[in-house]
Amino acid sequence: MKKILFLQIKGNSLGGVWFVNKTLGEEFIKRGYHVEVLAIRNNHPGMEIKNTPLKVTTINTQDVWETVHRRDVVNALKRGNFIKMLKTYFRDNKKLNKDYEKMQEFIKNYRPDYIIASHYQTLFGVPNKYLSKVIFVQHSSFDYLSMDKFNVRTLKKLNKKIFKLCWLCKSTMIKAKEFGFTNNTYIYNPNKFITNKKADVINNKKIVVITRIHPEKRIDLMIDMVNDVLKEFPDWTFEIYGSGSFNEESKKILNISKQIFYKGVTESPLKVLLGSSLTLNTSIYEGFSLSIIEGFSVGIPVIAFNFGESAHEQIIDDYNGYVIEKDNIELFKTKLKEILNNTQKLEELSRNSKEFSRQFEISKVADKWEKLFKK
Repeated sequence: MKKILFLQIKGNSLGGVWFVNKTLGEEFIKRGYHVEVLAIRNNHPGMEIKNTPLKVTTINTQDVWETVHRRDVVNALKRGNFIKMLKTYFRDNKKLNKDYEKMQEFIKNYRPDYIIASHYQTLFGVPNKYLSKVIFVQHSSFDYLSMDKFNVRTLKKLNKKIFKLCWLCKSTMIKAKEFGFTNNTYIYNPNKFITNKKADVINNKKIVVITRIHPEKRIDLMIDMVNDVLKEFPDWTFEIYGSGSFNEESKKILNISKQIFYKGVTESPLKVLLGSSLTLNTSIYEGFSLSIIEGFSVGIPVIAFNFGESAHEQIIDDYNGYVIEKDNIELFKTKLKEILNNTQKLEELSRNSKEFSRQFEISKVADKWEKLFKK
């Protein structure tokens, strides 16, 4: 039986990387592979991974993951915090190196046929003789990656030692090639939902977003725009699902609005999407938006700001949604009004979204991974 090992920095994270690895890993188990996940440390103490046949091993369960870079030391010195510099460099780095040694021992004992690494930090824990079995997946856009010089240097150094660099879309792969990376390929993220159902987008009359409420997602901007638009559409509502915090202006809107509601974390995202009509995306950047393809799976079109290289591969203008150039707030609101006013167009976008989503079905994405394994 062939063995697959996923590498992550966090063992109990419930973010996008985990759900991609979980979806792929469970499909590979169905196809007869032995699959495990190896993480360096945990994220939030007490959080547990549930409802999966995947075995997740965390090397260090005592310390929470903290990224240690040379730039952290430099920044501490710039602020005159010599003590913090010593702490960062000597204590944290020493602990992390011990974690990497334990990772190497685990990999030697597990003897995987294929290693799928999701964070560049995990590559330091791969024994040299196993680097040729590594497919490294960069889960962000290339523009975002290029801002982290240490990340870029690490990947360039290991580029020829690992089997493949896998990017999340063709546009990102092209940028990587232009930047000098070799051994490139790309595979879209899989959709974790499998359903034949389609949302009743005309009668639901609901905008929904399921996301992390984090500054890079700009949910406060989204709330402000939707609040302006829905004043003209009293029969429509907007629901926000996820964890995080809002700014003071958003809190005021949520407190007084009878159309905009914060619903917290949902355990039933598919049910939420089936009861909706439209989703939005205001992120500064995305590697490859899972929330968009999840919406497509039930026929929920999207309006999004241009969040980077994958935007126009995920969203085809006037087919399954619209991509608005960054920070063109007025155009975003105008396009939203047009869709809410035109039920025929909304239904057309919905049908197209459902059809477009089929390429992200786990069976099709896993087929591409197996072709890569066979090479």
